[in-house]
Amino acid sequence: MKFSEYDLHPILTKNLENKGFEECTPIQEQCFEVILKNKDVAGLAQTGTGKTGAFVIPLVERVLRSRAEAEETLNRSAEAATESAEVAKGVNSQVRAFNDFKSNQFILVLVPTRELAEQVHTNVLDFAKGADINSAVIYGGASYEKQKKSLGQGATFVVATPGRLIDLYKEHLIDLGQVRAVVFDEADRMFDMGFKDDMRYLLQRIPKDRQFLVFSATLNFDVLNVAYEFGADPVEVNVSKDETKAENVEDRLFHISKDEKPKFLLSLLQKHQPRQAIVFSNFKRNIDRIAYFLSENGFKAQGISSLMSQAQRQRVMDQFRGEGGTN
Repeated sequence: MKFSEYDLHPILTKNLENKGFEECTPIQEQCFEVILKNKDVAGLAQTGTGKTGAFVIPLVERVLRSRAEAEETLNRSAEAATESAEVAKGVNSQVRAFNDFKSNQFILVLVPTRELAEQVHTNVLDFAKGADINSAVIYGGASYEKQKKSLGQGATFVVATPGRLIDLYKEHLIDLGQVRAVVFDEADRMFDMGFKDDMRYLLQRIPKDRQFLVFSATLNFDVLNVAYEFGADPVEVNVSKDETKAENVEDRLFHISKDEKPKFLLSLLQKHQPRQAIVFSNFKRNIDRIAYFLSENGFKAQGISSLMSQAQRQRVMDQFRGEGGTN
């Protein structure tokens, strides 16, 4: 389905066109109408399937429609208000808008890592470009004062990792009572990383009538149980019950010994000559050793792990994204 078929707000439509977005991905197509109708969603989707757009785009649309409704209400005369509301029934601006969305209210997106927080934050800014929609990105390892300032200036979207957000909440720098929708992105990873208690802590302080969206690679019992416990009634969306990986991704499994891994990795890189590649390790203390090994064998490489500061990690990612940077 094409984005143009959803009759989105003109600002959002223009931003999608500028980014060259025409066709929805399967997860976007199945989520859009549900989210636009203010329903809760539990979505099964891997990274690379357009998952971020599946919740950012309709939430930006809902905020834009809310602003349009507020402006229309102010411009209508008291005598015409009732008649106009009756005529407007079923129109997208009213159906999609948050009911009485106030300037101090916001959408909260919770993510497990700093890098994902930056990615979602960037998507919000891209899709809301030209609108009066601000986004604050909150995570540990970055300037506390800068984050306090961004919250103080007002944010329509707050994209955060749980730990730093709770710190700011305890200092009374953010009012969780003003959350109109909450998104848990990669919720299964958040559980695996030990954020379950933090998620529960935050949900206990967020209004019960908020919209609840959760996205996960595996909709396990714990994730759904937390959703139901806190009053959510999610529509379950599974883009493929048999295959959850991203489109155009091919998996291969090689059974090799630990000692064979280095030379096997080199042979794969030499055979396929990728323009860029990412090598993952189960252990963060192996990262620098692997990067050194690759560099010594002709592949420009840098490591990135939680042992580095956020500034160091950001520099590595910037070089990786840039032309002629790290392989």
